[in-house]
Amino acid sequence: MTAGQGGGYTERVDVIGNKAFISFVEDLEKLEDMTLDTFEVGKEKLHILTIMPMLEKMAYDIGVPALSPLLVRKKSLSEDIIKLNVMEFNCPVLPRKKGDAAEKTFRYEGYDIITLEKMIERDYTIPEPHTAQEVIGYYARRIANDVKLPSQFAALAPKVREFFERKAFGEFVNLDDKVIIKAMSSNVASYVVIKTFGNALREKIIEPTEPELIAPERKLSTTPPFPYSKPFFEASKCVFNYVPCDNEFEKEFAKFLQSAEDVEAFSKLPEPFGFAIEYTDAAANLRYYYPDFVVRLTNGEHWLVETKG
Repeated sequence: MTAGQGGGYTERVDVIGNKAFISFVEDLEKLEDMTLDTFEVGKEKLHILTIMPMLEKMAYDIGVPALSPLLVRKKSLSEDIIKLNVMEFNCPVLPRKKGDAAEKTFRYEGYDIITLEKMIERDYTIPEPHTAQEVIGYYARRIANDVKLPSQFAALAPKVREFFERKAFGEFVNLDDKVIIKAMSSNVASYVVIKTFGNALREKIIEPTEPELIAPERKLSTTPPFPYSKPFFEASKCVFNYVPCDNEFEKEFAKFLQSAEDVEAFSKLPEPFGFAIEYTDAAANLRYYYPDFVVRLTNGEHWLVETKG
């Protein structure tokens, strides 16, 4: 389960207006390629119940340890940037001018140069440069912002210079040459240098750490009562009055846990409880994963369970 899925209850809103307004709403649905759900007032009643821990069921309470983060984002990459070997970067030789050999053989991420130019012409147009240092400064800022570490500009600029001087064009070049300056500032060069440096740095931004116990275990029974209108299941092995479920599949899984002989206690981990595990996405951004269920077995083992329903 991931964050941002909203609360545990369904909210409804009345859309009231004249024909012109309703027509506007219908056009908006078409524009956004979506359909707003409807309900009949007075016929389809929304039932909201309150999920809460029960004093008489404290034997089925489960404690979840409070651990320090498994992953942390580095505040500085200066040392990692200094250690970068630009000669090991996996990128094609950049063309110096229209029609040269490098342009004819250029392939990057499966694209030839014509296809790539069309794809990126809006996103990678840079100001008209007069010197190589202007181009280098522009790229260093873009790369630093791309990896969300703007303070790393000073460390990046020399590496970007080294990349263009020694690697980008397949051999050592004079960065004061006007032909080279123009080649450095092309849309394709922009795309390649920003992507190449970004790929090299993202894997270094997040640092795994050894988790430590930072507080006594937090009991599910500390969860404050909360409203709920999705599927639910009444289970004697759960500390709550009802097991809150996101869908019918989870409800069936809760029934399975209730009947399993080796399950001593279990519960859906409700969103208000706030338990999450850090992970990184493809862009090296820290994200939070919210497991579905916590289970305590008769042998004392505790399990976090994801239903994938």
